[in-house]
Amino acid sequence: MSTTSLRRRGFTLVELLVVIGIIGTLVALLLPALSQARSAANASGSLNNLSGFGRGCTLYANGNDGAFSSGAFDHFRDGDVRESGWVGDLIGIKAATPGKAIDPAHKSKVSVTVGQMSTDVAMPMGADAAGVAAGRWAAVADAAVATVYPVATGAPQTLWDEGYNTNYVSTWHFSRADPVVIAGAAIAAPGDGYVPGDLGLASADGPLSENIISTKGGTSAAKIALLSTGRSISPVTTALTLNTFAGRTIGKVNDPYAESMTGGMTVASNAVVNLGGAVGTAFVHDMTSVDPFHQPKSADGSGGFAPTLFADLHAAKVFDKVDDAAPLVKGDGYLGSKDGATISDEGYTEVSEQIWVRRLRIPVGYTN
Repeated sequence: MSTTSLRRRGFTLVELLVVIGIIGTLVALLLPALSQARSAANASGSLNNLSGFGRGCTLYANGNDGAFSSGAFDHFRDGDVRESGWVGDLIGIKAATPGKAIDPAHKSKVSVTVGQMSTDVAMPMGADAAGVAAGRWAAVADAAVATVYPVATGAPQTLWDEGYNTNYVSTWHFSRADPVVIAGAAIAAPGDGYVPGDLGLASADGPLSENIISTKGGTSAAKIALLSTGRSISPVTTALTLNTFAGRTIGKVNDPYAESMTGGMTVASNAVVNLGGAVGTAFVHDMTSVDPFHQPKSADGSGGFAPTLFADLHAAKVFDKVDDAAPLVKGDGYLGSKDGATISDEGYTEVSEQIWVRRLRIPVGYTN
């Protein structure tokens, strides 16, 4: 046998190109499936997180006269996060650790409340800018200062390590229940006592409780949203103060924070009837702080969905179905109102079919 016949034959250029082409085709076929599998896993993980929070809320309610929480995760309005707010409630009873159970697909990993606690984010300047709570559900706001967690004490690092963080947003109903009704001569004010942008304690009579849910108001616990995926807002400005606060690198400049609580109310169009009081402008709850970013576009052009926990403690997907400003477009990245100031008939229908956005209880003299 000749040495030529024994010589090893290599791949030709054409053969290599064919193999590369086959590999490229297989990768192209597999990538969408892998992406879908990853998206499904992220959604499942988020729903599981919310279900765990729901079980914790039940345990908390059992020991607190039926109240599902002591308020929002809000350093300025609700006070010391170790004593007030749903995050501290769950940690306190050892039911869950929100800071270690964040939405896995969310690009925002740190709550804006943590940014405020670290002083990287300034105090919110809304209608309730002076509404710093002296304690839980204080009748009168304390306009002095929010709770301070000095780095020298080690308290900030302990807060972070123990899980005082979240990228889920609580709803007005969960943290505040219903707005306080303006009485007497002021009853002619728009929105039957709603003050847009006012998230303060003194403006509400919450938090949500089993007793409030059982009060006849036109809805059921299955439609009252408690927690959902929060919208990304206010980017990190210095990073140094934030990371010093946590005792490690948890963010860099321009990383977004996650919103901590949904807004107050938004104006409904004139065509939407029976939403407000006997007089004045009709208002409904603003859900723009909920971000339906999971699987943002489907085959039919619809928007994505937001994993959401409801008051009957089931977790489900809430879908972005329409564009608030363009009825023929399916999905705009928002639930209900797109701009947070007004809501069209289409936007109201989209959100109200899935989430209750009106009063939980009907005051005397008003319609719901």
